[in-house]
Amino acid sequence: MKNGSILLSLGCLLFLSCGEKAKNEKLETDEKIKSVSTIENTKKSDVFYHYSIWWAFVNKVFEGDITAGELKTKGDIALGSYNLLDGELIMLDGKLYQAKENGEVLEPNDSLKVVYANAAFFDKDGSFNIYKVENYETLRDTINKQLPSKNFFYAFKIKGNFKYMKCGGLHKQTPPFEEGLDVLIPNRPIFERENFSGTMVGFYCPEFIGNINVAGFHLHFVSDDETFAGHVMEFEAENLTVEFDKINQYQFVLPETKGYENVGFDKEFQYKKK
Repeated sequence: MKNGSILLSLGCLLFLSCGEKAKNEKLETDEKIKSVSTIENTKKSDVFYHYSIWWAFVNKVFEGDITAGELKTKGDIALGSYNLLDGELIMLDGKLYQAKENGEVLEPNDSLKVVYANAAFFDKDGSFNIYKVENYETLRDTINKQLPSKNFFYAFKIKGNFKYMKCGGLHKQTPPFEEGLDVLIPNRPIFERENFSGTMVGFYCPEFIGNINVAGFHLHFVSDDETFAGHVMEFEAENLTVEFDKINQYQFVLPETKGYENVGFDKEFQYKKK
């Protein structure tokens, strides 16, 4: 009986040992699967994400149904506007900013709704330096000479020292909306600053984009001290580093709102196309 007990104990230990080994192997396999899944999920998507369309935005569609939190899943740089035009939208390195009409710059709550946005996960394809830029037009001309082709979409991060920067905002609206961007933009609030550093983020769309988006260059800005931001109107800068990401996939999502459902595409408006 004693020998039988010993054999039984050894058998139990062997069974438990095998069971523990199988359990550990399963845990290791699960961790590997989880690790691979995490790597796959963190790969950057090479897609230009576009919420709503420019033509709708021009025609007084000033309320959207996507949140700031959702927009963060579509890219790590972005520009656009929040619902009711309550602030210019800027995203840099995954952080969102709200440049209010009084010049205040805030980090919005993830629940804040967005009416219009362009976004992308920035994956640098090229870069170059510019010692001095006298104005916005000079920058556009220089970038146009550097791009591989103007038939693709591009995302930009443009960092440097700014001798002067002029940014625009928009006045917050209340429904019913009576004025479109053709009236609001010429009367927008203006913000100016001298001798500081910051980053412009934005996009280039080919001319064939039509009224879906802004053709040519569209840039927003945030200062390094996060106290000055908005839509880029004019500037003078030194020691700029221009980073660009060429994008060949485009996705736009239309709002599921009454405003978009009932909009009439009566007015056309584009920024200066270059």
